[in-house]
Amino acid sequence: MLNMVASIDGAAAIDGVSGGLSSEPDKAMFGALRAQADTILVGARTANAERYRPARRSGARIAVVSGSLSVDPDLPLFSQPPDPPAAPLPLVVTTVGADCDAAERLADRAELVRAGTDSVDLPASLRRLGSLGARVVLCEGGPALNASLLAADLVDEVNLTHAPLAVATDAPRIASAPGGDSPAAAPRAFALEQVIAHDDVLFVRWVRSRH
Repeated sequence: MLNMVASIDGAAAIDGVSGGLSSEPDKAMFGALRAQADTILVGARTANAERYRPARRSGARIAVVSGSLSVDPDLPLFSQPPDPPAAPLPLVVTTVGADCDAAERLADRAELVRAGTDSVDLPASLRRLGSLGARVVLCEGGPALNASLLAADLVDEVNLTHAPLAVATDAPRIASAPGGDSPAAAPRAFALEQVIAHDDVLFVRWVRSRH
């Protein structure tokens, strides 16, 4: 699943973070979707910008995708003690040849999942997460990771909150790589599953049509 918030003119962030687009209805949906997930997948840029913390629900794990291991090892995600103390470490999904020094800095703070050489192999990564117990994976962005997942046809569900704001900037869309260098992919067909409107906020769920 993907879960994102966007302005009515398509911006996925304000000043680099999604907080300015969020609202109480969006936060409620965010929590409801997280409650369904075994693994919460997020790109390194988003994890760094949003200062990610450990998952609150027992049994859920955060997995940061960082091919270059640019994720900040001092994020609360890695520096806060696990709760409960026996909870597994967060995951960092990276490449086989990732920087050894960066890997060493994360050694006692995260479990590394290696897949791919020049870039992270997302299909192999999701298979690996499945072997670690993930049955429902929720991706929370950012746009570059979303674009790569969609290009690889790995997304079964898109959950999108439309914030009642017009941002009118060059902020990225919910699925776009920096500089517009998004992976080439054929359009993917989705079917409308659910629409909820509350306090001028519109929530839409789309499911992948694979027939």
